[in-house]
Amino acid sequence: MSTTTVNGTSSTTTSTTPSTSTNTTGTTTLGQDDFLKLLVTQMQNEDPMNPPDDTQSIAEMAQFSALEQMTNISTAINTLNTNMTNYMQQASLSQGAALIGKSVSGVDTDGTTTIAGTVEAVQLVDGNPELEILQSDGTTANLGMGQIKLVQDQSSATTSTDTTGTASTTPTTGSV
Repeated sequence: MSTTTVNGTSSTTTSTTPSTSTNTTGTTTLGQDDFLKLLVTQMQNEDPMNPPDDTQSIAEMAQFSALEQMTNISTAINTLNTNMTNYMQQASLSQGAALIGKSVSGVDTDGTTTIAGTVEAVQLVDGNPELEILQSDGTTANLGMGQIKLVQDQSSATTSTDTTGTASTTPTTGSV
């Protein structure tokens, strides 16, 4: 029996250990290229007078086909995940943009400080929309979308109802 070297591993049988690749989680996996190298090495080391059973060859080809399909599905799921993440960020940003010019109030991340004012801008911070609020004292503060407790229209008129139930509009002076 002869000794063959495949990918740096010596072997005295027709069974060889292919090279392996390491994915980002640190686990060792066999990829399509490794499977093909193993299959080619097996075919090169076959005894022509004693070929392998057809069922074994068919099973190996079925395994390769399944590996290829799983790789394709994994790639498609990763692409879908990326697309959905981008879509969700854009939807959140659009929701925040709809609040520009509105009067909002909410509680800061400390859980005690109330922030109230007019939404001036929206920006994505670590994938989450944050509103830039212009407060009544002229300072700005940031408020996450999940921290909003109240949203009101910013208007230049106040509507009131008189004793007869008729609504009337009275212009207001100053800023809200």
